[in-house]
Amino acid sequence: MGKTTLARVVYEMVSNQFEACSFIGNIREFSEKYGLHQLQEKLLNELLVHKDIKVKDVDNGAHMIKTRLCHKKILLVLDDVHDLDQLNKLVGEHDWFGLGSRVIITTRDAHLLKHKVDGTYEVEGLDYDEAFQLFNLKAFKQEHPNEDFLELSQAYVHYANGLPLAIDILGSFLLGRSKDEWKSELDRLKEFPERKILDTLKISFNGLAETEKEIFLYIACFFNHTNQDTIIEILDYLELYPKIGLSVLKDKSLVKWQDNHLWMHDLLQEMGRNIVHQESPNDPGERSRLWLCKDINNVLTKNTGTKKIQGIVLQPCGSCSKWANWNSESFSKMPCLKLLKIDGVHLMHDLKHLPESLRFLDWSEYPLKSLPSNFPSNELVKLCLNSSYTEQLWKGKKSFNKLKYIQVNWSKKLVETPDFTEVPVLEKLDLEGCINLRKIHPSMSVLKELTLLNLRGCINLRRLPNKFEMKSLEILILSGCLKVKRIPEFGENMDRVSELYLDDTTITKLPISIGNLTSLASLSIRDCKNLMSFPSTMLNIRSLKCLDFSGCPKLCKLLENLETVESDTSGTTIRLMPSSNFLFQTLKKLVVKGFKPRSPNPMDLFWTSLSGLTSLTKLKLENCNLREISNDIGRLFSLKEIYLCGNSFVCLPESIGQLSNLTWMELDNCTKLRSLPKLPLNIDYIRGFGCTSLETVPDLLKPNSSCEPRLYLSGCSKLAHNRIDIFLARIKKHLQGLAHDDRYDTLHLEMRYDIIIPGNEIPEWFRHQNIGAEVNIEEPSHLCNEWMGIAVCAVFCSQHSPRKFSCPFCSRYPQRKFSCPFYSEHSQREFGGPVICSLTANGRHISCVLGYNHIDVLSDHIWLLYLLPQFFRKEDIKLLWECDENGFSHIGVRFGTNGLEIKKCGMHMVYKKDIEDLNQTMAQSSNTSIIPYKGSAVEVEGNKAKRIHGDYDGAGAGPSGEGSSNDIPHPKRIKTLTEFMDLGNSDCEEPSEYKECGEELSDWEESSESEPEG
Repeated sequence: MGKTTLARVVYEMVSNQFEACSFIGNIREFSEKYGLHQLQEKLLNELLVHKDIKVKDVDNGAHMIKTRLCHKKILLVLDDVHDLDQLNKLVGEHDWFGLGSRVIITTRDAHLLKHKVDGTYEVEGLDYDEAFQLFNLKAFKQEHPNEDFLELSQAYVHYANGLPLAIDILGSFLLGRSKDEWKSELDRLKEFPERKILDTLKISFNGLAETEKEIFLYIACFFNHTNQDTIIEILDYLELYPKIGLSVLKDKSLVKWQDNHLWMHDLLQEMGRNIVHQESPNDPGERSRLWLCKDINNVLTKNTGTKKIQGIVLQPCGSCSKWANWNSESFSKMPCLKLLKIDGVHLMHDLKHLPESLRFLDWSEYPLKSLPSNFPSNELVKLCLNSSYTEQLWKGKKSFNKLKYIQVNWSKKLVETPDFTEVPVLEKLDLEGCINLRKIHPSMSVLKELTLLNLRGCINLRRLPNKFEMKSLEILILSGCLKVKRIPEFGENMDRVSELYLDDTTITKLPISIGNLTSLASLSIRDCKNLMSFPSTMLNIRSLKCLDFSGCPKLCKLLENLETVESDTSGTTIRLMPSSNFLFQTLKKLVVKGFKPRSPNPMDLFWTSLSGLTSLTKLKLENCNLREISNDIGRLFSLKEIYLCGNSFVCLPESIGQLSNLTWMELDNCTKLRSLPKLPLNIDYIRGFGCTSLETVPDLLKPNSSCEPRLYLSGCSKLAHNRIDIFLARIKKHLQGLAHDDRYDTLHLEMRYDIIIPGNEIPEWFRHQNIGAEVNIEEPSHLCNEWMGIAVCAVFCSQHSPRKFSCPFCSRYPQRKFSCPFYSEHSQREFGGPVICSLTANGRHISCVLGYNHIDVLSDHIWLLYLLPQFFRKEDIKLLWECDENGFSHIGVRFGTNGLEIKKCGMHMVYKKDIEDLNQTMAQSSNTSIIPYKGSAVEVEGNKAKRIHGDYDGAGAGPSGEGSSNDIPHPKRIKTLTEFMDLGNSDCEEPSEYKECGEELSDWEESSESEPEG
């Protein structure tokens, strides 16, 4: 249901509550044809029930509306407003109409609704169920398709992607046509989109300014579903003022931001690409933008480019060869080409020419030894040649007056950098992974605008300039330059450097001039095994916050008075100073790994020093063989995170409970730890993998709080097995809070919580259980209004012969181009491995994938996980409750692992009524066999848990779907909007429930799923 349709339905439903009503449609078109004063006449005549009111001019009309309607309770709908002046002259102020009046405005431009509008309701795109129903009503005049047309109907609904306009037009067109005609039309749409749809969508495009149109077309042709920062950067290089332009496109619902990515509806993208195609339907060389392999290869092979071409982006598809037979002069006829992005194309011939107009050149695996000799571009802003075969970017001096960014990562043949003398505004030079780079041109050291220099992993680089004089430099990265023995001196003007990374170099000392880096906040010299000491000039650096020199065995001490330092001394012997020296008084983070004390009883001195660190927020003391933790730790009142892994203490001091800001605690492999004390109320995360002596943990439920700590205690073989009650009590507490307190704070709930503990029993409360790693269920979709989340669990143990790791997400979606976040070298350890949980709904994958990249276990463990509705994205929830023709949603959970065996698993859809079930479950011990909960709609056949159809709560909601929320196509939208108007209290000057409803609705500014049109 689109904006106009929804407004019309609500208008018809509530119009009898007002003295006078008017629905003025198509204001954009009417105003353009007849003028605004004619609209004012129409409004006055309809609301005053006259036919002869005449308006002299627009100002006269505004005065008449204000004076004649100020005591009348009216309902007015203004449909398709597109100009602020229309609002000013039709409904200028609240006092123009009588008390209890309501004005509904529909528009494509959200920016207009920031003008004296009390609230906004965004009409989102239809979910799958709504779209499928609407399509069937249009194409078959019934709610369900003919069986022979089911797959085709689904394909058309997928094509429309929730856009009501497209569903309406396509469904109406297909009504009464044969199956062959349906197939033919679907094939045609892939090449030639429906003209009526595009023409309607194009209305918003036509109202854009020229730069906004250019931005829209660049996104439609090249950058849909692209990172926000990347798009802004590229559009900025093209001088298209992206920040204001993208804001305008967002206000007009032409683009959306989602997870920091820009997203455009598929049909809007088709519309934009069609606009470009229509520039020259038969000759791609006459179009402004090229993105199809066949068009690009045609133009570049035949050398038919023209001055019309502004952008080319080539990402070879499966049918395209990586070897291209392009004409060596193929770019010579494109004097206006600004953007060229090519992914992995190799040339059979040299390239003799690149246009001087280029501003953005990105060619991964660039095949030539250097750029064309006649390419001194005074327009180029960014040059990106990652994984190229380039040996030298250019020879001699070349003029690049606007070049700001050079990125040539992982180019194995690059041996030297060019002369940068005539590159005056270069800001970033990124040469990471150029393993054969041996020489840096001296001109680099005096680049005045350079802010980033990245030479990480240039393993054969031996010599650097004698001195750096880059006054704007902020980040210098030389990590992994294995043959660099000396760091250049730093000039007196280099006071902007904030980060310096020298890891894995062979330096023996730091330059004395490091003291000139007075803004240095982070210094990393990990694994500099030849480094002997720090120069005394480091005392000049008062801004240092992070100092990492782990793996530097020849460093024997820290200098005194280094304040606000995060110190990681892994593998290093250090001497700690007494508190009288006020060492580290303003320290925020302290990291000590592998501490090797010099004196027989050093820890008293250590804790005495530590107790004065009242600003400390993070403390990491790992593998230090600590036999006890002093009570003095309770004085670290600012502490938020504590890491005590790999130590030998038996218990923690009670004073740790005084750390009111503490939220995070890790105790992995503290094998002698027997118990945990009472912990602070704010604690949110507790991990203790491999605490083999741990027997008890405190009650972690927090009174009067909706947030409970996450608990991970795998490998704690002595832990009491009643810890499952912690998990069930959390769910019960959440449900009770909702049932008994309308003010229960759901906004600040943790979106998920889980525990991992020893055990081999799935609680009977889990309604659906199964042997193995997968459970699939069916749920009646009408229960969505009672849904409070999903609980899943798995019992797993270690395997003695690890098999190949299988991620349930990656195995189902092999075409996705990313490395699995749950696979690591830890996966190959003898005992334990990764464990992953993924959810599916109605045959499709839900976006969340949860898990751990390694869990050490020797015995059976159970992982219990509860996901609240707030955890899921809007589109996931829509997918979750899509139903089949019988009114059921098909939901599944699957666990994947390597080195672990998933013995059994369970799933429970949590509803508000589950409190009573939880009381019964927690009152009795869990049964070790897989027996379904009494009264559930589950039975067991062999080793499979099976859903029994027909046993559901809620009258009339059986498999047929009768009585479900799907009887009416879109009742929630109508109900929500009428409640939003607060018609129950229409005599009040301000709606009493207005703010509350506004909080429940998606704001124009924040929603990610707005309907683009209609």
